[in-house]
Amino acid sequence: MKKLTLSLIIMTLFVSSVILIVNHQTNQGLLNNSDRNHLNTIDSTNEIASKKQKNQNSVIGTATKKNTKENTPKNTNKEQKTKKIVITIDPGHQQRANIEQEPVAPGSSETKYKATVGSLGVVTKKPEYAITLEFSKMLQKDLKKKGYQVVLTRNSNDVDLSNRDRAKIANKNHSELFIRVHADGAENPNAKGFSIITPSNNNPYTKGVFKESQKASKTIVQHVGKEFPLYQNGISYRADLSGFNWSKVPVILLELGYITNPQDDQNLSDKKYLEKLTSSIAKGVENYLHE
Repeated sequence: MKKLTLSLIIMTLFVSSVILIVNHQTNQGLLNNSDRNHLNTIDSTNEIASKKQKNQNSVIGTATKKNTKENTPKNTNKEQKTKKIVITIDPGHQQRANIEQEPVAPGSSETKYKATVGSLGVVTKKPEYAITLEFSKMLQKDLKKKGYQVVLTRNSNDVDLSNRDRAKIANKNHSELFIRVHADGAENPNAKGFSIITPSNNNPYTKGVFKESQKASKTIVQHVGKEFPLYQNGISYRADLSGFNWSKVPVILLELGYITNPQDDQNLSDKKYLEKLTSSIAKGVENYLHE
């Protein structure tokens, strides 16, 4: 009996030990699995957070690049600055004549006076050189308002510039148009009206500028003729003018009127008349340059 009891006790202890060992291993396994799952959860969370942060950084980077691109100042104004169109105006004649001779054209044996005083107003007694300078300054002002760069060959009456010198100023400035300003004189006191002298078509010295010069003349005459009387048809052609023959740019000569005619003479000393004439010519010049 004692042996049986002892055997039962030993068996019970053995079974209990086995159960305890199995439970310990099972719990350890559960713990390991739990820890692994916990670590996996942490890794997954970190990975999601990392991806989210990368996406945010990508969006921020894109926005920053876009803003930087949008906020970058454009250099188009510097790169695309357009050069102003240059117009040279020559107020005809000067206070003192220079009767020295100069070639009428490059390489020509024919010569003419370098510069003269011009005609004298039959009523006002105003000299042509003074009228042309006054008008040229008014025309310069009007054309500058239209955005052109305007060069005057002279700014005072007390100068010594030959006709060749004046043409060379226009050439040097690469002028789109060389406008010579005069006030005509004639033996016939009835001759009156505005006109333009243009280089001749058969003149070898002005062959290269004839077409543009003629085009400018026609355009200006069309504008002026709407409001002012024209002399004859408004345009005449000459091949003997030094100021034409030395010019390498389109050139015209405005005859504002005949100061040997009483009415024209007085008109060319009337500020309102000159302002109106100036405005009409400036519109013609603008129209020509933008055709």
